[in-house]
This record gives sequence, structure tokens and C-alpha cells, in this order.
Amino acid sequence: MSEFRLLSVQHKIEVNKAPTPIVSGHLNLGGTNPQGRTLAFNSYYMLQDGKPCIPVMGEFHFSRYDARFWEEELLKMKAGGISIVATYVFWNHIEEDEGVFVWSGNNNLRQFIALCAKHQIDAFVRIGPFAHGECRNGGIPDWMYGRPFALRSNDEGYLAYVKRFYREIGWQLEGTLFKDGGPVMGIQLENEYMHCGAPWEVTFRQGMEWVPAGTEGAAHIAILKQLAVAAGLVVPIYSCTGWRNSPIVEGEILPMQGGYAFTPWSPDPNYRQEPTREFIFRNRHLDPVLNAPATYDASRYPFVCCEIGGGIQDTYYHRPIVPPQSVEALAVMNLAGGSNLIGYYMYHGGSNPVGKHSYMNEYTVPRISYDFQAPIREFGQIPDSYRYLRLLHLFLKTFGDVLAPMQVALPDNASSITPEDTTHLRYAVREKDGAGFIFLNNYQDHVETRDIEDIVLEVQTANQTITLPHAEPLVLQKNVTAILPFGLALGGVELVYSTTQLLTKIEDGETSSYFFFAPQGMISEYALETASYESLSVKGGEVITEGECSYVTVTAGLDAVIRLTTHEGKLVQIFTLTRHQAEHTTVEYIGQKERLLISEATLVREGDHLFAYSMGHEKVDVLVYPRLSSDTKVQQGTFTHYTTAAVKSELTFQQEAAADGKVVLKFPADLLNNVHNGLLRIDYLGDMGQAYIDGQLVHDNFYNGTCWEIGLRHLEPKLKDKDLLIMIVPLEKQSGGQRYVPTGMAFRPDSESEQVATIHQISIVPEYKIHVQLLAVGD
Repeated sequence: MSEFRLLSVQHKIEVNKAPTPIVSGHLNLGGTNPQGRTLAFNSYYMLQDGKPCIPVMGEFHFSRYDARFWEEELLKMKAGGISIVATYVFWNHIEEDEGVFVWSGNNNLRQFIALCAKHQIDAFVRIGPFAHGECRNGGIPDWMYGRPFALRSNDEGYLAYVKRFYREIGWQLEGTLFKDGGPVMGIQLENEYMHCGAPWEVTFRQGMEWVPAGTEGAAHIAILKQLAVAAGLVVPIYSCTGWRNSPIVEGEILPMQGGYAFTPWSPDPNYRQEPTREFIFRNRHLDPVLNAPATYDASRYPFVCCEIGGGIQDTYYHRPIVPPQSVEALAVMNLAGGSNLIGYYMYHGGSNPVGKHSYMNEYTVPRISYDFQAPIREFGQIPDSYRYLRLLHLFLKTFGDVLAPMQVALPDNASSITPEDTTHLRYAVREKDGAGFIFLNNYQDHVETRDIEDIVLEVQTANQTITLPHAEPLVLQKNVTAILPFGLALGGVELVYSTTQLLTKIEDGETSSYFFFAPQGMISEYALETASYESLSVKGGEVITEGECSYVTVTAGLDAVIRLTTHEGKLVQIFTLTRHQAEHTTVEYIGQKERLLISEATLVREGDHLFAYSMGHEKVDVLVYPRLSSDTKVQQGTFTHYTTAAVKSELTFQQEAAADGKVVLKFPADLLNNVHNGLLRIDYLGDMGQAYIDGQLVHDNFYNGTCWEIGLRHLEPKLKDKDLLIMIVPLEKQSGGQRYVPTGMAFRPDSESEQVATIHQISIVPEYKIHVQLLAVGD
């Protein structure tokens, strides 16, 4: 048994003795749908059916994705924990030619929203008229350039066009709004008004002239709301971005915030980004705009986000690689700061359509690719950031009602920490009535952090002082974040604290099972109030009782289980997964109850069926808890182990060299017959890559040291009887081409030649979609 010793407190924090008052009834937001579902807001959080909640919103642009695959991708988003899908209506995608509105094909907004309704996903529609989103002219049609009126103004000439556009959107969304029982709960008006514009792409030289940012304040937003309502767009929530200088209509509009760790937007090739303050804890509810005052009284509104950077779009001069730790840490920082709606831009990448008269990109970004390094990539690929965020979303789905009312407390030194500081611990607390969560962060963009050791924390609430840990000091490894609970009731058992992160809960009759995981490099310790339970046993660990607490340490894994019997005879189980296991955990309703599933594949429910998406691996293993009735499968600890497999496929093609920097790829007609998709991976060195079919650009890529990927399923109709040409544009060594790749990243070209355009390898990775037959999911 381990020796427990008295540890010296290094970090103290006192929660708010006088919390900010939470007021209600002052915001003209909310409503009730025909089924009786209610949405409401107070000054701190959103309520659904009268219960506090923290929804998760993810951006996915319908007109930037192949409509054939919308449904599949929406289900992946839902499986990742997204409860609200946000989408832009890009004006120039819909009305490229004046007076001709195209709502068919990939522009079929109504069908996209119908799929959201089919799968019980709420929708937030960003109707502009200005959008930005790295779209051509910020979404404004070319034909609006030579007009006598100012854009983004209250000029009647401009507003007449906006009115017509809104009316078209209103017709498309008729019957789909929340008030009709549909999924559209919110409308965003404008975007970044009075904050920024976008370059006109129709000028003699790109970047010379800009769509204006606007100057007419809240009066303009009020008029846009009036036009939206007149167009039939009546919803419980109207929002606008609450950036620096951006106005809102007090009491009528919900200001939304955002933040990015990587900011490659500058057209200056010599720009070098400094570390941001996004990873310094602050009370974002009261201080919502980074480095600037808000244009509204922040204490009267909940802090909600629509643009937490789920990645970033590379620009020609700046091509950062966004690590998944950054995306997770950015979400954690916003939660710690008081955010009670988490929204990502982007959550799902896409591809710009090619217009009838031009490409639809802003000139600084690729013409086609809008991958954004998002949690779901441009062709549906699932990177690590999807899994890193899903474990947060599982927590918010189960315990969001607990976290939402908790207010922010900061240590005394919080405001003095700088982004470059790698020695002081960064931490904050959210707490209510003695229960709460300690947020720890050791990630910083553009700074190499280091492990922080010998951490002992003391949290002073109104009624008690909690010191943790008990066994040995904590270590917060570099690039790691953690959320540690204290003062929580777990099915009647009082958890004084844990040094593990809460993931989810499964109820099974008289048994409540709580799943935690061990943050990387951190001991797994639980302090439990002895008087709150009848008996305790532990598997995969040890327990010692001192005073009023039992201290349990476990080794994280499938066998780490603490079992407690309450005074009422109920069983409470505490599981401690490894971080890796938590990343691969999801919860689905199977066999008439919720079950926890662990798999290296991405598990997605489609109606009454469960499917596994597996990249490059035809065999899929799934662990299930609790076990299914009449289960004869192999048991792995408390979990049931299932294995299923597809037929292994080798995807072949012919590669023929053409002119310098060009190769021709020839694919067999039955290439994808036995797989769900084929991911073409091009490992190259150059300035950019371009893919053509019959002379038409179908994809492009700005090189940043990672593999260029193309989903062949998306190109399949165009590839029939045609070849794919891959062209590498050389990287000019003497013209400063190496500046495109930030210092400190893994890539640094090394060549003696003046130009570099090299294809190292081209391969195809099969993606399998495998039916996982546990039981009929809805049984």
C-alpha cells in the first residue's frame, strides 16, 4: 500500500464570495414549439425545457459539400457530440447572376435542414447578407460591386436587395422553423459588422478594394432583424458576432464570441504571429472580447461562442499546422471562462464550388479546398481533434446542467501570466454551492511549454477548503489540459475531489456507473466522503481511510473500478479509463438502454443500425458496457468484446509521369466497389498542388509539410473514363518560399536547386464502412 503524506500547497484559489447575480426576463429570446419544447435564456446560461444546458454547435456549410453525402456527414457530427449545426447561406452561391436564385443541388438549403430535422439536430442559419468565411467577396455577389449605394449600410437601395435575398431564404425555410416544430432555432444576422470586410475579387488587382465593414451601428442590425421577421424568419434566437466594435441590439440579439490560436489572415508575407492570449484564463462572461471592451453590458448576457477555431484555413503566405491539443485547449479555455454554448468554426471542412463565371474563393486561400483542418475534414476524414473534442462533448451532454450555473473564479496571479510564461501553473475554477471543476491548461500557441511538476491545489469555498491531491503532487505535462471535479454527488456518494476527468455516466437499473479518465501523466486519485456510502471495494487500485475521507488510487484501464454501495442499497461504480480509451469512447442507445462503446474506429448510428468507419483497417473491435442480454461474446473485464470485419481491399492505380511536376493517374472502373471511399494521399514537396480532370481544376492544396489528401468518392462521377492529373507548382527557394512554413514546424525544405517540385509517393488508403451487428440498435 502506498504511503500517504502531507503535501505542501502551492496553488490557492478562493471562489467568489459574492457571485455575479444571475437575472432573467430581460432578454427577448426564447420560445416554445408545438411539441411543448421550450428555449429560454437568463444572463448566464440557456435553458431547454427549464433545465440549464451547454449546447455544442458545429459549423458545416451545405453549399461547400456534395449533397449526396450530407446525411452521412451530419450523422458523424451528431456522433461527435454536435447538437446544433450552424451553416452560412452564401449570397453569391445562391444568386451568382442577378435575379437568378439557385436552390438546387448542393445549394438545396431546404433539403439540408430537412436532414437535420430527420436526425433531431438543431440548426442555426447564418443568413448574412455579408458572411466572409473566406468566400469570394465575403459572400457578396460580383454584380453588387458597381452600385451607387454603400454596401452593409442603411441605404434603401442596398436594403432592397437584402430584403429580396431574405425573402428567398424565408421561402426555403418555411415550415422548418422552431415555431413550426422544425430544427431552425436561430438566425445569425450579418457577420463581423463594423469589425472587418473582405477583398473585392472583381477589381483590377485583388486586394486593392474591400467590401466595407459598415458604419451604422446597432441601427443596421435592428433593420436586418426587421427584414428577417418580415421574410417569415421568426425564431427564438437572433444573434450576431460580438467582436471588437461589433454592435448588438440590446435585449434583442444574442452576442456570440470566438477565438483562434492561429491567425494567418494577414496578406503581408513578412507577418509573424505572436502567441495569443487565448490560453490565459480570464472571466470571459464579464470580459468577452479579448484585449478590448465589449460594445454591450456583458453581465446581462450569457457568454456563448460561434467561432472557436476548430482548425484554420491556410492562406498563401501563412500555412500553420493546427495540433489537436490546440483545438481541445481552446474549447477548455472557453468553458473555464464561463462559456455556456460551445460553437466551432469550422467543425466540418468542405470544398468551394466553382461558379459559372469565376472561382468562389477569397484570393488568399485555395480555390477549391476549404478543409480548415477541421474535426471532420474536407472528405469526411476523422482526425485526432474529433476524438479530443468528443470526450468534452460527452461530458457536456451528461453534466452540462451541473456546469452551466457554475461561476468563474481565478487565482490572484491570473492577470499577470503572459503567453510566454512556461513556469507558472495556469488554472481556474467554476463553482456553485461548494461543487465545481478545476480547469488546468499547459498548452500555448507559438510557445514550447514544459511539464509543470509538484502541483498541489487548494480550493476555498464558502463552507470548506479542499486540498488535492493526497498521495503525491500532480504533474501537468506540456500541451495537456485537464478538468478536475470537486464536491460532486455521484449517485448519493460524495466525491470530495478526483484527479481524473469526468467523461460520462451510464444508468442501468439500480446501478449508476460514472466514467472518468486519467489526464496524460497524472495520477488517478479519488477522495470520497466515508459517511456517504455503506461499503467500498476497489479493483485495480488501493484505498486508505483517513479521518472523514477514503482516498483511492487506481491504475487507469478497463479493470480500474471502484464499487460503492449507498445507504439505500444502490450500486455506484467509478471507472477510470486511460486517456486513449476515453478518446475512443462514445455512448449510443442499444438494446433499449444507453451503452458505452470503445473502438478505434469511428462509430456512427444510422437509424436502427450502427456503423464503424475505419481508415485503412478492415477489422474493427468494439468494447461494450453494460453487456447485452444473452451475450455470449468474450468478456474483457466488465466490458464485452465484439469483433467484426470487412473484406480487405487493395486499391490500385497506374501512375504515368508527364511534364515536369506532373503525373497522370489512371483508376480502374471498379476502384471503390468493395470499399466506402478511397483516400488519395500525395506526399510531395512544392508550393502547391493542383488536381485536374479533363482540364478542370477539381482540387488544390497549399503545401505545409503534411500529406495532401483527396477523397476519390467525391470525384468518382467525374473520373469515369477520365484520368486525374496531379500538378505540383514549384516552391521557389530564392524567392522566399520557405517563409510559408512557420519556424518550429516539422517541415523545412532542404534542397540545392532553385525550384523544388517533388512527388515522393502517391497511395490510396481504403476507408471501410462496416455494419456493427451488436443488436438492432433501437431494440
